[in-house]
Amino acid sequence: MRFNSLRASALASCVAGCAFLAAACGDSGSNGGGHSGQAGTGAVGAAGSDVTSGGGSSGSAGAPSGGGTGGSSAAGNSTGGSATSGGSGGAGGSTVSGGAGGTTSGTAGVPGSGGGGGTATASGGAGGRMNAKGGGAGAAAGGSAGQAAGSGGASASGGSGSGGLAGAVPSKGCGSAAPATGAQQIEVGSTKRDYILRLPDGYDANTPHRIIFAFHGMQGSADQVDTGGPPNAGLDPTGPYYGIKDLSQDTIFVAGQALSGGWTNTDDRDIEYVKALVSDLEGKLCIDQSRVFATGFSYGAIMTITVACNMADVFRAVAPMSGSLQNGCPASDHSIAYWASHGTMDTTIDISKGEAARDEFVKRNKCSMTTQATTPDGCVAYQGCAAGYPVNWCPFDGIHQPPPFSGPAIWAFLSQF
Repeated sequence: MRFNSLRASALASCVAGCAFLAAACGDSGSNGGGHSGQAGTGAVGAAGSDVTSGGGSSGSAGAPSGGGTGGSSAAGNSTGGSATSGGSGGAGGSTVSGGAGGTTSGTAGVPGSGGGGGTATASGGAGGRMNAKGGGAGAAAGGSAGQAAGSGGASASGGSGSGGLAGAVPSKGCGSAAPATGAQQIEVGSTKRDYILRLPDGYDANTPHRIIFAFHGMQGSADQVDTGGPPNAGLDPTGPYYGIKDLSQDTIFVAGQALSGGWTNTDDRDIEYVKALVSDLEGKLCIDQSRVFATGFSYGAIMTITVACNMADVFRAVAPMSGSLQNGCPASDHSIAYWASHGTMDTTIDISKGEAARDEFVKRNKCSMTTQATTPDGCVAYQGCAAGYPVNWCPFDGIHQPPPFSGPAIWAFLSQF
């Protein structure tokens, strides 16, 4: 699975940081003015234990010390003069695998000020492994190779991070010049397919971004999704991308365009279209591959659910509105976070069909049938789901239409990952 989430406790972050620093640094000096010590050889850190290297020890987790005596660890106080050259760094301490929930291992802190130490030769420990069934992806890399601290306490490891760009999985398009936006075409097989691309203000080609694919209904179009016009005749405008775009930050949006007005997925043509779009855009744009999302209304919701059934290894979460299953849902070992809404008075796609689709993902995400009220009012969250893969269901008093709370509710759900 391409997106993952790490979550380590503060103690695990501290231990990992200590193991990294002890392996990377030579002897630390006191106040930058001690006698020259012998460069030590870093010992291989044991998982979950404080490790010392050449008599030096890592400082306590937190902000770097400035000019004080070397910080002490459980393994003993550091003594000796400032290192004339950094000890040959041992291997980094055992990496801490990411737990559920999306926290990441912290990066090494800034070395303490004072006498300069030798440059550490050991690279930092590897980052937490991606948790295929956890929350947002954890950090893909561990602490970078540091420099041996001079006088003052050894640099502290950073606290555990959560979500955001710290856990991003950059696409190969990072660093490339931004492509043209607006109406675009892509060739899928021998068929040219249309779509609309929107980049966030101040798009940074070196920063991985979320990407949200939005699909229109039977009477709609990519242009209607992009401009936020009424999704069906007689309905109110929703705002661009179903009201999500105006609330989002640093998010790329794509409005898909069906052939002949409907997402029939004949011979898998629409799934192949989405696969081609994802691949093409990941090569052109700086996308966080662990935060790829989809939403849609009516036939667009059916397409969104089709994506969830067939591409859960690519998409992190989906948010269909007034949808149903289309030709079943192929068996899969991949979970996918699922939010859905449906009008209780819908005569176009009966709410029972939306409930059947919901139940498919309750089962896939290993949830119980117990629910708990959540926001907005009237919505429920299923309990006991696989960590990081919630299922939220939002029935509302309405006909075949997006719910009045579509923008805020969908953005709140997707942006948690």
